[in-house]
Amino acid sequence: ERVEGERRGEENVEGEVSQVQAPEEETMNSTMELSQVVEETDKEEMDGGGQDRSNSLGQEEAQNEEADEGGGDRDEEEFDVEAEEKAEEEAERPSEPPKILRMQTIQPEDLSASYSANSNEELLVLEYVENFRRQFVQLYPHRKELLLSPRNECGVEKFICTTVRPTKMEYNEIYDLESCALFVSEHIKYEHLWDPLTLPKYIPSPTSVLRWQAGDCFDMSIVLASLLIGVGYDAYVVIGFAEKRICLADEAHEPLVGHSRSRTSQGSSRSKKAQIKVFSDDAKEESVYSVKQRPVLDSTFVMTRDKFDRLDQELTKKEQEAPAMLIEEEEQSVQEEDEYEGQRVHAWVLVRAGKREMVDNVFVEASTGKVVPTNHPGYKGIEAVFNHQNYWVDMQRVDEPKDISFALEDFNKWEFLFISSMSKDQRRNSIEDARPNRSPPSSPLEGKRVGTGNRRPAGQEGGAGQDDQRVEGPEEVAEGEHILDLPPSWVDKLFIDREIFLRRYAEESGEPKRTKDYKKSRVEHFAENSRRDGMTEMITLYSDLARTNMTEIQEYFANRKDKLVSRFRYFRTGKRIDSNRKEHMIFENFDPGRPDALMKLVEKPEGREFTFYHKATLDGMVNRTESFTRNRDPAKPVALHKVIETFEGHQNRLTYRSITFEPIEPNTDAPPMKQQIDHPRKMTEKFERNPEVPADKDIAKRTFFTGSRPPRIHLIFHYGPGRITSSTRTYITEKNLSGDEFSVQEYVVDPFAKPMRYTEQRDEYQLLTAAEKSLISEFREAEREATKILESREKEEKEPGLLKSLHVQLQEKKVAEAMKPKEEESEAALKYDYLAPYLPKHAKQKALTKQDAQKVKDSCLKALKERLIDRAHIIETRLEEEQAALTKKQVPVPLPFLLPPPFLLLRLERCCPGRIPEAGQGQDVRRRGVREVRERGSVPHPDSQAEERPARGDCQGQVQGDDREAAERSSSRHSQPINLSQAKK
Repeated sequence: ERVEGERRGEENVEGEVSQVQAPEEETMNSTMELSQVVEETDKEEMDGGGQDRSNSLGQEEAQNEEADEGGGDRDEEEFDVEAEEKAEEEAERPSEPPKILRMQTIQPEDLSASYSANSNEELLVLEYVENFRRQFVQLYPHRKELLLSPRNECGVEKFICTTVRPTKMEYNEIYDLESCALFVSEHIKYEHLWDPLTLPKYIPSPTSVLRWQAGDCFDMSIVLASLLIGVGYDAYVVIGFAEKRICLADEAHEPLVGHSRSRTSQGSSRSKKAQIKVFSDDAKEESVYSVKQRPVLDSTFVMTRDKFDRLDQELTKKEQEAPAMLIEEEEQSVQEEDEYEGQRVHAWVLVRAGKREMVDNVFVEASTGKVVPTNHPGYKGIEAVFNHQNYWVDMQRVDEPKDISFALEDFNKWEFLFISSMSKDQRRNSIEDARPNRSPPSSPLEGKRVGTGNRRPAGQEGGAGQDDQRVEGPEEVAEGEHILDLPPSWVDKLFIDREIFLRRYAEESGEPKRTKDYKKSRVEHFAENSRRDGMTEMITLYSDLARTNMTEIQEYFANRKDKLVSRFRYFRTGKRIDSNRKEHMIFENFDPGRPDALMKLVEKPEGREFTFYHKATLDGMVNRTESFTRNRDPAKPVALHKVIETFEGHQNRLTYRSITFEPIEPNTDAPPMKQQIDHPRKMTEKFERNPEVPADKDIAKRTFFTGSRPPRIHLIFHYGPGRITSSTRTYITEKNLSGDEFSVQEYVVDPFAKPMRYTEQRDEYQLLTAAEKSLISEFREAEREATKILESREKEEKEPGLLKSLHVQLQEKKVAEAMKPKEEESEAALKYDYLAPYLPKHAKQKALTKQDAQKVKDSCLKALKERLIDRAHIIETRLEEEQAALTKKQVPVPLPFLLPPPFLLLRLERCCPGRIPEAGQGQDVRRRGVREVRERGSVPHPDSQAEERPARGDCQGQVQGDDREAAERSSSRHSQPINLSQAKK
């Protein structure tokens, strides 16, 4: 039964092949006829040709010729222009692909042996794969040929699955899907395929691609799949067909998303409108009764005038945008016309759901780093997918690529090469599907189960013809030793040096950068610390598709000492690019850490604005806005019109402060800034509510009208509880010969409030005049600080400083250490050599003998023993000291020796020197002294051999001078023996 089934299958295959070969011969004949027509037209119109045409170009011209014959004669001049353009393109095109030129510079001896040779297992796999390829071509001659065993950079055939080398890098920046894809697209320069209709014959290793930092879609996809599999994603390389813009990585017709501030604002406004609309519809559905809206009262005259103005604006806008619209239409028409629509070969990456919290299957474009859904319209078809474990061929017959199922376990939809990479359940299912008595297969390869089990490749002993297509039974596949396993990858582990990783981008125009064009915009990326100003990204926005009218430039910086993060430059619309043209508006943003606590600096034609980190300032300033006088000549210096400052957390509860200057004529020179501040027109201060002060006495706003005649000081107080008005008070200064006088105009909310006395008003007026002078000095100091900030910004832009990263600092340290002389290193080594004291003197000149080494060993052990003994003695001594201290603490403290009062001690010392015991003497001396005083009435001397002297008796002979009378009184008082109770008293 098995033999008969195989025979019937072969007859069916032969019939299908004969049916396919018939139309194939017809297409060959038509192609030959078209080529003859092309040759004739080239000879007639191009005077003998002169230029060699490729087959694809000949087919295209033949098709155009047929179309012209049906619709009319083609214009000869137009044809000549197109032919000249194509000839110029072919002349500029290099003779060989850049990949081949790079591969010619490789020396095989510099690479591992696996790059230039195949092992026995790899040779067996190549023969096995070649057999699969022959069967696939025989069964499906109309399909694209499979990419199975291309040559590597050494010219050696390698199975495509073994080119994938899963590697997990040490950098956290490429651990996630989006960041890893973006890194590959920026680190490797993309090169489109040399021939867009054929598969590449050479696929270099990922290590060489990373070293070159250049490659096509297949090279970049293999690198990206290797990195994603290494970090845990279920990634595959997809071989298929895509649109021209995807194959060329052309994003010039796509808008720039996520960078333009105008787009963000427009998107937010649209979303708000949509939300409002939905909300109003829901409200109409839910509410039965609704309040009638008031009619809109509009003027017919105003509406007509606005309508005409709007029409004029629309016409003007259309006239300005007409050239851009024409260019856009032309570009769209060129984009739509693709002669190879649906035939361009391309490779990208598939990431299946299940691992790393992936919910859906997604496509990842390695050339741009974009992650898109699998139903993206730019991808036209899929031929096969592969990873480091297996190769799957798409056997699905679907009309749209979006309907393709990526269940690789379904053998009715995907044909695999190796069975060893599948689980036991999958193998069992494949064995059941391979039985001859099952239902008719949906594809010829499914009925034969090509490339599974222990099938022998063609050319081996006992394996040819029918044995190659023999269907395996379950008992044969169960023998695991006959299943052909995929050999390990021949590629070395992927490695990127940290310095190259930090540089990130490939070389472009002599510096590591990446330039990308989008619709009406251009983005340039730079490596960190590669530019003098520290710029890492620059985005240029244009108002036209030709990118000639610049409207905005966004610059982003890193590692700047002045903490500059970003700068936005805006230009006036309607003007062409001019390098000398000054910007219309500049925004600069800073990180925390500047000495002046500057957060944002905005420069406009009509003014300047400073924003600070208020918690880092002494006075809590948040914002400072300077407005200039308008209608002045740009060549003349600016003149201040008004300065506004806001505060938060001020010690005096100040929240707002402003100063207004006198207006200046447009064509006159502006006075010095100091003169303007000393003679302002108006100054205003605003304060927060102080709950500890009554509202009628807590000032909310204070205005000094210094420029008015007469000068006034106007005070506005806070609103009281339950009040809708606030109290006010105005002091009017009146100057006369006797001095300045003032008058008061007051409005009090509370009619029962006690009026202010004149003395109180005078004191308050004096405080206000002092506050006015202090306010002018504060504005002068603030202007000085603002000028200092502007000067420092000019200096920082002329000489920008960059902070070095930790990696750069370590590298510089290593270089400095490597440049140190070797003598210092040897001295440092001897300094920390612990065996140097025990080695003999001749140890540096010659090697040690066995006897010398034994002596060194004995001396080291002896020194170690002595050191341990010394440490034991030290420990024992410390233990004894601690025990003695503990014993001393446990002995009860005796009563102190009672001494006479200080005046008696002084007299006794003068009369009987040396007989008074000191407080620091031993306890036994004190006890003996007390006992002798009780028994004999005499004071013992500390020295036992000294002569005892009576404690009583006459002392006049030993007293001199003025103390004679005191001594007489003392002798008469102490004529009797000393009583112990009296001595205690």
